[in-house]
Amino acid sequence: MPGNYIFDATPENFKELVIGNSMRGPVAVNYWSSTAGPCIKLWPTLEKLANEFNGQFLLINVNTDKFRSFVQNELGVRSVPTIQVFFNQQVVDVMNGAESEQSIRTMLTRHLPRSSDSLLVESVKLYNDNRVDEAIDELRRIQKLDPENPRVATSIVKLLFREERFEEMNDYIRLQSSVVRNNEEIISLQTHAKLQLAASSVEDIEQLYEALKRDENNVELKYKVAAVDAMNDRLHSALEILLEILELDASYQNHLPGKTMVLLLNALGDQAEDVKRYRNRMMDVLSRG
Repeated sequence: MPGNYIFDATPENFKELVIGNSMRGPVAVNYWSSTAGPCIKLWPTLEKLANEFNGQFLLINVNTDKFRSFVQNELGVRSVPTIQVFFNQQVVDVMNGAESEQSIRTMLTRHLPRSSDSLLVESVKLYNDNRVDEAIDELRRIQKLDPENPRVATSIVKLLFREERFEEMNDYIRLQSSVVRNNEEIISLQTHAKLQLAASSVEDIEQLYEALKRDENNVELKYKVAAVDAMNDRLHSALEILLEILELDASYQNHLPGKTMVLLLNALGDQAEDVKRYRNRMMDVLSRG
């Protein structure tokens, strides 16, 4: 029987239970199926941790047997068991498969409040006073003190992104752990930065079109056209081009076309039918690859 920190989500209450509560603390979403043995094996471990942590995070269970369409088409989850950790309305960690209790504990602990969080306030003050480099230096100092706090790395990436120091941001991310590199928010910021860099590299759009006519399967040129379209709010046109790129080379620049599609689909959030249609087309292309 679910306790005070364990709830069952449906398509109707998912936003309230998960997205809303993630503004107050981490929320672990367990996608499970009654027909999958690893899910059944994982269940008591998750309940034990939820009660042991005594409300430091919420455990939300989603039955994929009942809500398969919602889970796959709206949330993009296609295998079970999957655990997603939400914080501040973002997916900040993902675990696929039935991992050990220690692995799950480690993942959850990363997102619980830490003493170094209070030090972040000083870097915010420095940034607000327009002392950008000092703010970055302060964040790097905090990261050395507590390298396990993912919010420090995220803060550095956000700051560099806001200052449009994209190359420096990419260099920084490249040196971080896989946990930081695979953080959904950081992936989103890095993808946006690459999109802006690609668009800004285009000096003459007509010359770009002519070059693409001569080399119509050139993935780099196609991505630049998609970037220009995206930066000019022609999102549907950009998505069509990105689908073409997926057909040609889905792995281009560490799977950048797919990541960019996810970014643009999030921007189309209020157009549910279009999002669903493009997501299905993307998954169809990737499954054929």
